[in-house]
Amino acid sequence: MPSVRILSAQGERPIMVNGDLVSHTEDRMTVHCGGGADNLAAGLKVVVDIDNESGSRRCVVDAVSATGTEIVLRSEATHAADKRDYPRLFAGLPIRFRSISEDEASAWAEGEPIGGHWAEPDPYMNFSVGGLRFDCEDDLDEGSLIAIELSIGDGSALWRATARVVRIFAAAGDRPSSVAVSFDYLPLGAREALSELTLQIQETLL
Repeated sequence: MPSVRILSAQGERPIMVNGDLVSHTEDRMTVHCGGGADNLAAGLKVVVDIDNESGSRRCVVDAVSATGTEIVLRSEATHAADKRDYPRLFAGLPIRFRSISEDEASAWAEGEPIGGHWAEPDPYMNFSVGGLRFDCEDDLDEGSLIAIELSIGDGSALWRATARVVRIFAAAGDRPSSVAVSFDYLPLGAREALSELTLQIQETLL
């Protein structure tokens, strides 16, 4: 059975559910999930990626089983993945990071390990293909370099990146301090994964 990934970005936090395609007609599909489908509700717009299919399908949730292991989706449209802009969006991107020197940046990009203190901020952050904005309690300076290890989508791969701090946002009210960073080095595979995640979230917002 082809594997399926279902993404919803309509709520306060994105929801991603993985499963297997059980049945598929022209306008409906049934997906068996290991669990987590109960986080979705009937009427919710989602984006569906089916293994070995090009493009993404925009669907609406028709029904979810009481056990949360099966979901029925109604297809609305199929979109190719190369006709969208890449704005800054909000999603869960688990990362860890640490401040580094220029020499350490080169070593990190080449696959060498770096010890020391690594911070793990709240994964729900603003992102684009060019950079991130995330909560940060560490003392960083504008223009400083950081090493980043990030997980995108299903988390099957951990990507190494380096980025430069472009802006620091002070804490305000209940909001913690945060930083905006721009990627200096980002592998092609990670860039493609961020692009695909961007397209999926955009589809759910249409």
